[in-house]
Amino acid sequence: MYAYILSIRGQIFCMCIIIYIAVTYFSVKRKSTSGHTIFSLLLICSIIYLMFDMVTVYTINRFDEISVGFNHLCHILYMSFMVAAMYLIFMYIRYLTYGEKTFRFYLLIPLCIGILGSIFLSFECVETQYGNYSWGSYAIVPFASAYTYFFIGVYMLIKNRKTMEKKSLHAIAISMSVMLAVAILQGTFPTLLISGIGITMMDFALFYTVESPDAILIEMLEEEKRNADSANRAKSMFLAQMSHDIRTPINAVLGMNEMVLRESNNRQITEYSENIKEAGKTLLSLINSILDFSKIEDGKMELLRVRFSLSEFVNNIVHSISDRAKAKGLELEINVDETLPSEVMGDDVRLTQVISNLMTNAVKYTEKGKVSLNIKKTGWDIETVRILFSVEDTGVGIKEEDMQSLFDSFHRLEEEKNRKIEGTGLGMAIVCRLLKMMGSEIKVQSTYGLGSVFSFELILDIADVTPIGDYRKHLMMQSVVNESMSEGFTAPDAKVLIVDDTPMNLKVAKNLLKIFGIVPDIADSGKKCIELVRKNHYNLIGLDHMMPELSGIETLAQMRAENILPPDTRVIVMTANAIVGAKEKYLEAGFEDYVSKPIEVEALKEKLLKFIPKELIISQQTEPAEEALAADDDEILEFAPDEESEEDGGQKGSGDLIENLKAAGIDADAGLRYCAGDITFYRELLEDYVASHSDRIKELNEHLGNAEYKDYQINIHALKSLSKTVGATAISEQAYKLEMAANNGNIDYIRNEHQRFLNDYMDAVSRINGAI
Repeated sequence: MYAYILSIRGQIFCMCIIIYIAVTYFSVKRKSTSGHTIFSLLLICSIIYLMFDMVTVYTINRFDEISVGFNHLCHILYMSFMVAAMYLIFMYIRYLTYGEKTFRFYLLIPLCIGILGSIFLSFECVETQYGNYSWGSYAIVPFASAYTYFFIGVYMLIKNRKTMEKKSLHAIAISMSVMLAVAILQGTFPTLLISGIGITMMDFALFYTVESPDAILIEMLEEEKRNADSANRAKSMFLAQMSHDIRTPINAVLGMNEMVLRESNNRQITEYSENIKEAGKTLLSLINSILDFSKIEDGKMELLRVRFSLSEFVNNIVHSISDRAKAKGLELEINVDETLPSEVMGDDVRLTQVISNLMTNAVKYTEKGKVSLNIKKTGWDIETVRILFSVEDTGVGIKEEDMQSLFDSFHRLEEEKNRKIEGTGLGMAIVCRLLKMMGSEIKVQSTYGLGSVFSFELILDIADVTPIGDYRKHLMMQSVVNESMSEGFTAPDAKVLIVDDTPMNLKVAKNLLKIFGIVPDIADSGKKCIELVRKNHYNLIGLDHMMPELSGIETLAQMRAENILPPDTRVIVMTANAIVGAKEKYLEAGFEDYVSKPIEVEALKEKLLKFIPKELIISQQTEPAEEALAADDDEILEFAPDEESEEDGGQKGSGDLIENLKAAGIDADAGLRYCAGDITFYRELLEDYVASHSDRIKELNEHLGNAEYKDYQINIHALKSLSKTVGATAISEQAYKLEMAANNGNIDYIRNEHQRFLNDYMDAVSRINGAI
């Protein structure tokens, strides 16, 4: 009877373990998944299996006292739940390896065979000196069915071992090894009756690796994280929409208000407009602060590493804050270490934002005295320089008890006392977070009623070791450049290369550069650009982005890889990709700046002044007549349109042309602006636009028919830009939608809208042809 006693004790121990697991498992609230359902059924099935395992040990050893029918019934239930437990273990492994995969009925075949075999096949009682045990075909078939599931499960584990979680894989593999050893041992010594150990081991392993409360807690936390990420994405989408829907009308209001200020002679009206201007700028600043703070919180704010001049950087800060300080009668003091390198590498935009926030706060909270910006070198080596930035004021200062909450978001110190000072309480929070991203931190020294000093140190890479020298001399030089910008200039000796695959765009760029006395080299592909750069030295290269074969980004990358770009050659991208985030994308790719197409004269002028060496710029005084003409045209044009020449002959006069185009639904004012007011050149572009439409339609049809969607995108992108340049705004907008569809792989939209677009395009061409 030794085996009988050992079996009962062993089964009771296994039963206690599984009951403990079940109580613990069912007491924890879980998300309903297939895995949890299978494991729940496995626990219930294991308990029933162990219960009947103990019952059958008792009944088989009382074979003379208990009827054969009842004995067989107990053994049927025991065998059935054993096969069922193995089936559920197999299904759980399937769930872990394949996830929520569709159930297949054929997986029940071994289970059904095992149950039917235990019912209808012969049942025998074998008596030994160590106790009785059941045997016969009724037992062979269920065991064979159970271990069919076992070996399929082993196969799945081996096949998917690289994708499964290691902890779960190891626990299941060890448990299945124990189950196999137990089966072999019991087959060798039938009276041991220890099959329940294998099932118990498997339940224990699954519970403490996959289904434990800790694992469930992790799963719940991951679910919460997913929900939080989803909420953040929704917030980001909302803020992006708000950015467009609020800032756009604010900019429109400020723009129209600027026109009122320029054109009105009524003093009272201009006073109202000045108030609108200040309030609008404040509102725009508040919205930008909220958006910046949200971007940082979401981890979407990225620092860009660009080369910039420290002198120009300081100039920009001085210009942005000097009017505020002057309006309050404050002395603005700027101290710049003359031994600092003239150019460094870093994110000048975010650094400007940090210092501007500190300077603006200093001016806000200072009623008399001065505000100082000090920039000092505190250490350097061959490649880097350590710079100490500090902003000092003689303002109200900060109380000791308020220091802790100084950098809290949406918190303002002494709000009742400072209620007339506008702000969101986000400025210092943004400063703190931006500096942390830069590897620095803000330090504050303040005496209440006497003033404050805000300082931080940054380590920046050196781009040009030449000392910055006297900051004020550079400021004077910059003033001369600014004066040149307002008066007009030429740079006939500047070497400029323009790269674009569209002849019409090259013609526009050449014509606009002619205004500044520049005759550029041109290239119609990235490969041609690289050939010219190998042969010639350029001050400035304007690269289009979307070109066949080599895009602008790929062209720049190849030139840098071949090391053929001189250090003083500046490369900017000239593209119609004027979408949110495009500028950041191009700066990350290595471009130094961004100009959107169609190119505005003022935008081009700004970039030329910024990147062409100062010694090549020749200032020109604008004639009074030109100034009058520019004012009459809402100051859109820097230079007056060419007078209509006698050579126009039978052509329509400029007035007739513009009126006819407007009557045809073309935004002629915009088209003329993009041509710098040159009516002859505008007419030439219109003629080119009409003449090239057949070839463009043919190319688009071929690309669509051959499923060449990348080429389709490039061509529709070019047509979008060209249409906007000549004033065919509606066509440009339709082309933009098709471009975005091609970019996003929305082929159905392209196929549905392509022919409609071509019809509208041909109609626009016909109307333009009639007007010119």
